[in-house]
Amino acid sequence: MTVHEEHLKSLRRLDDKTGGGPLSQRQVRIALFDVITLLRTSSYTPDIRTRLLRTAAGLAQLGGWMAFDGSLAAAAQRYQLLALRFAQAAGDHDAVANVLGMLAYQHAAHARPAEALRFATSAVECSSHGLPLVRARALGRLATAHASAGDIDAFRRAADQCRQLIAQRTTDDPAALYYFTDDQLSAESGHALVELASSNPRFTRKLLAEAADLLSPMVNEGTDGEYKRSAVLHGIHLARARLLAKDTDATAHILTSLAGQLPGVQSLRCRYLLISVRRSAWRPLRSADRADAIEAVDQALSAA
Repeated sequence: MTVHEEHLKSLRRLDDKTGGGPLSQRQVRIALFDVITLLRTSSYTPDIRTRLLRTAAGLAQLGGWMAFDGSLAAAAQRYQLLALRFAQAAGDHDAVANVLGMLAYQHAAHARPAEALRFATSAVECSSHGLPLVRARALGRLATAHASAGDIDAFRRAADQCRQLIAQRTTDDPAALYYFTDDQLSAESGHALVELASSNPRFTRKLLAEAADLLSPMVNEGTDGEYKRSAVLHGIHLARARLLAKDTDATAHILTSLAGQLPGVQSLRCRYLLISVRRSAWRPLRSADRADAIEAVDQALSAA
């Protein structure tokens, strides 16, 4: 049982670094199949059964996240629903809230704010009696959902409550939330502010400046660390912020940096987002005599 639990931890770290590439997805599917087989065919104590169910829930959720990162939206949701069933069978309300929050995040990413808000609200309700970090994670998803709906005030309320709860983390926090820190919340908030800037033209300049302040540290620190995929993802959002602010030099600098990081990250989602930014940046960067950044991105995309 310990081997399976440690394997789950290793697969999560692999995702942090490289993203949801085909090989990583295959490793998660194999691990999930093994745990399901044990649940169906083995004899075990009630304690081991609970641990098997929790591990299956964690693997299914990770499989859903990797499928989402691989731009497989339907498969991503099926995995998350499977994770929800395992978590409920284990009586793990923290895991249930985490899965609901992940579904909210995926709906927000696909521009479905009503669905995102529905799942995020359910996550907050499910986590209401949980540990502070579990409640913080649900509120962070709610903040993202409000941003997808263009509601600045609701986003800020949820994000502020989330940050207060993160400060109360304990040694009993779920292992799956190891990554959720102040820095991660800042990066998620930076992305949310870019989305809000697009839907609130009256406050565009202020929101973009705030987004850049939040995203820059996460991008710089993650470049050579354990969170390379996250650094690329948030670097893309930072490039969007600079582009929307019409800062061509900063946009070119970020895109050139992203071109150097992309080969080490297997994430179709990042690839497609970068292609979208490249398409929007082509004309203004060419006019500013910074076509070199576009060429660097093109070379990285063709090699990745």
